Amino acid sequence: MNNKMNMKMNLQECLARRKDCSGEGRILSMSEILDICKATNQAALLKSLFVVLPEGEDYSGGIYLYKNEELRLITDKEKTDYSMELYPELIWNESIELNELIDVGLIWQYLSLKVESKGLGVSQRARPPKKINKLINNTTNQNYILLYSVAIRERDRGVLVEDKLKPLQKKLDDGIILLETPDCYKDRAIYKKKYEGVPLDDTIFNKVERKVPQYSIHEISQLLWACQGENDHATHGNRDNLEKNGYGRVHASGCAGYAVYPTIIVDNLTGVPKGRYLYNPVGFSALNRWIKVNNTENYDHFIYRYTSDNNKLEIEKELNINFSNYAILLCIDRKKPCSGFMHSTIGKAFMNTRYWAEIEAGMALAGLQLQANALGFQWHNIIISNPDDPKYRNLFAFDSAEESINKLASNLVNRAKNERVSLKGNLVPVVLFFLQN
Repeated sequence: MNNKMNMKMNLQECLARRKDCSGEGRILSMSEILDICKATNQAALLKSLFVVLPEGEDYSGGIYLYKNEELRLITDKEKTDYSMELYPELIWNESIELNELIDVGLIWQYLSLKVESKGLGVSQRARPPKKINKLINNTTNQNYILLYSVAIRERDRGVLVEDKLKPLQKKLDDGIILLETPDCYKDRAIYKKKYEGVPLDDTIFNKVERKVPQYSIHEISQLLWACQGENDHATHGNRDNLEKNGYGRVHASGCAGYAVYPTIIVDNLTGVPKGRYLYNPVGFSALNRWIKVNNTENYDHFIYRYTSDNNKLEIEKELNINFSNYAILLCIDRKKPCSGFMHSTIGKAFMNTRYWAEIEAGMALAGLQLQANALGFQWHNIIISNPDDPKYRNLFAFDSAEESINKLASNLVNRAKNERVSLKGNLVPVVLFFLQN
């Protein structure tokens, strides 16, 4: 893929192509590295980035600090075997604040999409880079913590895999709202190389002309898919094999645990009754990506109501906010990431999933922000303070939400043995996102 094409790759195409990669990596030019760092840094401008490089043609290998759009060599005692590694600035304390973890997730998703636009891939592993971490702290005399390993590598997965199976035919039950097909998949445009979309850099650097939200099904369909949707795949009978081979969602997830659950508080959304809804990115079938409803083929994702009471006034009062029409609340299940692997001998020895769910929420939030930018909308988000406070269970009706999630999981068509929809623990609210007029 040439550089001219890379510059033009759009947001939804990057989301659709995102897959975990395990290739070795090619040597990047310094201009490419700075381009990646600048775009990544937009996720959290106040954060510096630690970058680990191999020996390059116009730079030496080592650990660098990216700050103020410049790279400064910290030490040459450690290099990477990949194209580069990147770690957000994060100071270790006895407890790390939620907003700091959200920033890590935002940074990783911006990085992942920017790298995707260059024809490369990212692997994120729950094993911390202890040697790099120690060198950084010894050199800077600080107490930074690098939670997980993040490497930029060559792609070793198929780029796009179109599901051409006969769509499942379905009649919608009361309370289920079928969402619109993501724009990149309409008329299968992305597979025909006919989808243009909004260039990724325009969304990252917020260069899209401002528009007023119409609060339509189309808008919320694009937002929710960019947040937590499934990207293209053709599983052909094995959902577990799907996750194993790097397919799945538009952002990474710890051992494909999918710890984030978007809920939607609806007050005035065209065609959607008031209430609180859950987003189901998997749709009705764990295998097919397409569904046919009323003889119309549609991407298989929907929202479903778990209570008719939106509790908008109480939520606004508690969080000291005022949102119009609807808001998207990102919740997490901390027991989901690597839930099975963590009980194995290898998992206990190497994996650190303590903060993965919160970081995954940051990745999902990145999708909301970037898609809102692509639509030309202004947005706002609120990090939930003290998210484990029991008061939130009643405020957000989590008992009903959890019951609805698990019931849905049990009714999936082609349900995998290791299905990833049901909960392992309880919902915890982490961030509220809404559009501004």
